[in-house]
Amino acid sequence: MAQIQPVDIVAPGAAGLNTERKNTLMAPQWATVAQNAVVNRSGRLAARLGWADQTTTGIAGSPGIKVMHEYLNEAGASVILSTASNKIYKNISDFTDAANDITSSTAPTADNWKFINFNNKVLGFQKGHTPITWAGSGDFTDASYTGTGPDGNEALAAFGRVWAVDADLQTIRISKLLDDTIYDLADDGHTIDMSSVWTNGMDEIVALAAIGANFVVFGKNHIVMWADGSGSEIGLSPTNMHVVDTIEGTGCICRDSVQATGEGDLIYLSRNGLQSLGRVIQFKSNPIISLTKNVRTDFLEVMSTQRASDADFDTVRSAYSPEEGIYVINFPQEDIQYCLDIHHPFSDDDDEIVFPVTTWTLGGTINALLAIDAGDMYVGSSGVVGKYSGRQDDTSAYIFDFETGWLDFGELNHRLKRLKEIVATVLVGTGIVEWKWEFDFSGIELSRQLSYATGVVSEWGIAEWGNSEFAGGVIIKRKILPAHGEGQFLKLGCKTDINSFDFVIQQMSIAPKIGRMVT
Repeated sequence: MAQIQPVDIVAPGAAGLNTERKNTLMAPQWATVAQNAVVNRSGRLAARLGWADQTTTGIAGSPGIKVMHEYLNEAGASVILSTASNKIYKNISDFTDAANDITSSTAPTADNWKFINFNNKVLGFQKGHTPITWAGSGDFTDASYTGTGPDGNEALAAFGRVWAVDADLQTIRISKLLDDTIYDLADDGHTIDMSSVWTNGMDEIVALAAIGANFVVFGKNHIVMWADGSGSEIGLSPTNMHVVDTIEGTGCICRDSVQATGEGDLIYLSRNGLQSLGRVIQFKSNPIISLTKNVRTDFLEVMSTQRASDADFDTVRSAYSPEEGIYVINFPQEDIQYCLDIHHPFSDDDDEIVFPVTTWTLGGTINALLAIDAGDMYVGSSGVVGKYSGRQDDTSAYIFDFETGWLDFGELNHRLKRLKEIVATVLVGTGIVEWKWEFDFSGIELSRQLSYATGVVSEWGIAEWGNSEFAGGVIIKRKILPAHGEGQFLKLGCKTDINSFDFVIQQMSIAPKIGRMVT
C-alpha cells in the first residue's frame, strides 16, 4: 500500500535565486523565480515594497529622470537633485517651480552627470561638458580653475580633496587640500598618469572609490589600490601615497554601480557580474567569482542587452540601503532590477559566501536610484520621483512570483509521488494567491487559487486552520490546499498581486503518497 510521507519545507526561497541549476535537483531554500521579492528581517521570502510618487507637479513631457543625488551641506540640510531632459532640478515636489530649475547657463546636452559633495558645494562632472558647481542657492555655474582642471566623467571627494578623471581616461587630477578650484602642481595640486601604472596591458579608468584609508582606481580589467605609507592625519596624502595592491583580470565596467556596503567593502559591476572588492582581494587567485554566480547566465544576458545600446553602461544606476539591507542595480534597457540582500549572507553549495539574489520589475519606467542619509530610498521615473514605500507601484498593483527548483527528496528521489495536498503558511492580507506545482520537467503547470481576506475568510472548498492577527490588517494563515498529479520530481510556487498588503511565505509542506520505484 502506498504510504503518505509528509515533507516540511522551511523558509522556501530564502536563499534567493539559483537559475544556474534550474534543471537539477536542489534544496527548497533556493528559488528559480523570485520576482519582486526580498528576504525579510526574519529570513523569509517576502514581497518587496512598492514606490509612492512624491511629486506634486512633474516635469513637463514626463522625461525619464536619469540621475539623482543628495546634497548635504555642513549644517546637515538635505536637498535632492535630479537630472532629466538636459535640465538639473532641486527638490522633488514641484518641478515646474522656476526656482527648482537650477540648470547651468551653458545648457547641458546630456543627463549622465556625476555629482559629488565637497566643501559645502555640489560639483558636477560629465564627459563632453565643462564641470559645474552649486553652493546651495541660485543655478549651477561653470567651474573655473587655477591650473588645468579635470574634464572627464568621474570624480571622488575624499581625504580632503577632489580626485577627478580627465577625458583621456588615464589622468587623475587631484585638487589642493580643501580647494576644488586649484589643481596646479605648484600649489599643492597633483596628478596620476594611470597609463604608466596598469600592469597587464593598457586599460582605462571607469570609477574611483575610497575604502578605509585606501584610494581605489577601477579600470575595466584592473583594480589598483593606493595608500599613504606615512600614515597621514587626513587618511591619505598624494605626496606620500604608493600602490599597495593590484588585481588583474577583473575591474569595473559601470561608473554608477560602485557602492560602499559597510565593513570595508565595495560592490561593483564587472564583466563577470556583480563583485565584492573584499572578496576579490581575499581570493586574488580567482578574481572572476561574482556575487551573481548563481544567476550568471541570466545576469550576463541582461548585461548584453544593456551593452547593445549603452556600450559604457552610462545609464545603469545602483543604490545601497543599509536600513533595508539591500543593494539594487537597475538595467533600463531590460526594465529589470537585481537586488542583493546584504543582511543574509550564507555559504552556498560551493562553500562560498554569497547573498540572496532576487529580481524586481518596478512599475513605471525607472532610470535612477538613490538612498539618502536619512534612510529613505528613492526612484526616478517618468518626470516624477518616488519613495520606496507602501505596497503599490505608483498606485498600481505589482506581481509577486515565486518558484522553487526541482525539489531534492533525498532517498525518496527515485520513487513515484502522488501529491494529495499542500499546506501553506503565509502572512497575507486581502487577495487571491495562485498556488502552482509541476511534475517531471514537463512544462505543464498545475494550479489552484485561494482567496484570502482580513477578518472574514472567503475560500473555495478549502479546509482552514487557525489564523493569527498581524499588524496592518495582515494575517498569518495556514491553509490546506487540495492538490493532484503524480511524478518522480516536483517543484512548487505561488503568484499573487501585491496591492496594499504584505505577503510573506513562512512555510510550506506537502503530503505525497509514495509509490513504486522509478527506474
